[in-house]
Amino acid sequence: MKIYLLILSLFFSLFFSQDEGYIWPTDASKTVTAFFGEMRPNRYHTGIDIRTFGVNGKEVYAIEDGYVYRIGISNHKYGNVLYIKLKDENIAVYSHLDRFNPIIQKAARQIQNQENSYSIDYFLEPGLINVNKGDIVGYTGDTGGLSGPHLHFEIRDKINQPINPFNTNLKDFFIDNIAPIPQSIAFIPKSDSTMINGTYFPKNFDLIKKDNNNYYLEDTLNITGDFGIALQIIDKVNGQPFKYGIYSLELFIDSLKTYEINFDLTSFEQSNQLYLERDYELYTSKNEEYYRLFKSEFEKNYFVNDTSLEKINVGPGLHSFKILAKDIRDNQTEVSGYFKNQNTLMPKYDYYQLKNGKWKIDFHNIGKIQGFKSALYSSKNNIEDKIVTDYIIVNDTSLIISNSNKTFNVLEFYVQYSNNRTAKNYILLDENPININGDFFINHNNQGLTINFIEQDFSNRIPHLSFRKGEKLFKKPMYRNKKNVLSSILFKPNEFLELRNISIEYHDDFIISKKLDFQSMLTLPQSFNQKTFKNGQISISHDKQTFFDTTLIYITHPPIKNFNSQSIIAPFYIGPSSIPFNKPLDVSLFLPSQKDLTHMLICSYDRKKNNWVPLNTNTDLTNNNLETEIRSGAIIGVIEDNNKPKIRNIVPRNNATYLVEDIDRLNIEITDDFAGVNYDTGIELILNGKIILTGFNVFQKKIIADVKGEIKLGENSYKLTVYDKAKNKNQVEGVFYIKEATE
Repeated sequence: MKIYLLILSLFFSLFFSQDEGYIWPTDASKTVTAFFGEMRPNRYHTGIDIRTFGVNGKEVYAIEDGYVYRIGISNHKYGNVLYIKLKDENIAVYSHLDRFNPIIQKAARQIQNQENSYSIDYFLEPGLINVNKGDIVGYTGDTGGLSGPHLHFEIRDKINQPINPFNTNLKDFFIDNIAPIPQSIAFIPKSDSTMINGTYFPKNFDLIKKDNNNYYLEDTLNITGDFGIALQIIDKVNGQPFKYGIYSLELFIDSLKTYEINFDLTSFEQSNQLYLERDYELYTSKNEEYYRLFKSEFEKNYFVNDTSLEKINVGPGLHSFKILAKDIRDNQTEVSGYFKNQNTLMPKYDYYQLKNGKWKIDFHNIGKIQGFKSALYSSKNNIEDKIVTDYIIVNDTSLIISNSNKTFNVLEFYVQYSNNRTAKNYILLDENPININGDFFINHNNQGLTINFIEQDFSNRIPHLSFRKGEKLFKKPMYRNKKNVLSSILFKPNEFLELRNISIEYHDDFIISKKLDFQSMLTLPQSFNQKTFKNGQISISHDKQTFFDTTLIYITHPPIKNFNSQSIIAPFYIGPSSIPFNKPLDVSLFLPSQKDLTHMLICSYDRKKNNWVPLNTNTDLTNNNLETEIRSGAIIGVIEDNNKPKIRNIVPRNNATYLVEDIDRLNIEITDDFAGVNYDTGIELILNGKIILTGFNVFQKKIIADVKGEIKLGENSYKLTVYDKAKNKNQVEGVFYIKEATE
């Protein structure tokens, strides 16, 4: 009897447990390729992506009882999207669908016809289309804005705020016992006087793995002034090749919690918070994603705990930090280390070449050498390879360096002494170059602006920054930020505006002077401003919310050379690139010398891919203006595109005959080599004299045209007109024939 009751109890437990909570939303797979809260361009990822292995048409299920609340169809973003209001008042969102189930598809078609628009976003009354848990509501696809077929799935609360789907029972559908994996840690100055290991600039450090769940910073850092910490970290899942975002982070300084973030719930109004929470400067300069472990002054982020601090400020002495990182399955990793609130010694030394070709460095202010960390680099800016240094310590205060490889002739080093360390230094184990060539660039981050000079070849000299402020001439030392990069002190935007005749001067047996050419405008929060540059050729305007704080917009020469310059104007650079834009910046170009702007586009230059990328451009032919908007600093040019889009692989074939049941969609491929297909307003399909509502599958590069009920027996004629975003036109016409099936 006891055995019978036990079996019966187990049966009921298993049976009813399947009815508790949500079911998995698709039969495509249980492989998740992206998590909630991950970084996307200018926004957070507000759901999970489920892998379909490149296949469309996998079943999608109602995860709980409810009703169809909203139907969306679009060429971009979510594509074909379905919203189901669940019985617990949450909303399940299924995106990028190929199609809906027949009942919902019929309703969507009626709405499209009613609104005479392919694109719809329609809210339904409760009870019009009810669904039960497990019902097929649609099929996976590749519609909208995506890089490949998948199901993007969201859960939103009753007021439409996205919540982490894995804060429900859905997380129980996959196995994960792998803790988050940190990659690197960054220390970021939060004031103009902060120094990290003797430098005023952000510094990144590798982490040492102690075991699967513990990592540490090998060196004890010297830090003076206010600073913040940022962590580069990923998560992994058992048996999957993908890298994921993490669920939570906590930072402790001397056991006191100073920061906490949990990716539980967000709002679509908070998309602008992403680049305040991730470190935007590290992202734009290194293309690496770092989670900031400090709040921004302007941050109002649901993810970030209200008690989190904006900066770290400690007293003299030794201090510890500890970071706890968790994934959604509570796997935890700890990152720890130490830092001292003390200045970093700038070493004093002489160095010279010995008769045997080796080099000797004599130090004068460090006492006994306890350690020497170094590497040899090329003097060329575009070569980052390095080799190990061969050295010996002599008489406790000197070093002898062997260097027979003339390619790697720049020594990067710091010295450890008396439980302390010097700042990092660079010296040239070769003759100093006679000519110094390079390029200026301005870096504007949240703390202010620096003037930087990139040397083509390591000069082995430290120049002065020369500038006038009013009637006074100033000369300020520059700092070697990296091997070939020299940086100035930090200027506030208002102060930077006052600088004139900016140049850098190398003093040796001769003076080499390089001048910085730029134009700028100051933007203030909650104010509108507009200014023209380059003798009226360029106009820039911003609204009250373009930037979070006082920011300097500036125009200079492009910060690279030898790029693919097809531009009909001289390319120019609009900065800043290290400060996130809250709203887009409006850019207008006046081109009076151009007779026809019809096919011209404002473009930005992609430095990684070495090509121009067209921006959405409005053309004012009357005033010879091109207008666009940018969301970050960019190299800007104008490209003329006279090539019309291509229309090919047309089915039905011209003059071909088909059975009536074989044609329910036209299958036509449209491509464009540069500007891109204008799929919002630039596609028109006329079938038998009637305009057909037509969409575009951006991934497949094919039109979406449902012609069921529109074709007739006998001859059918069509005309397809396509424009690209540079207003180039292509058109095809054809006929096909329909016959009934024969027994």
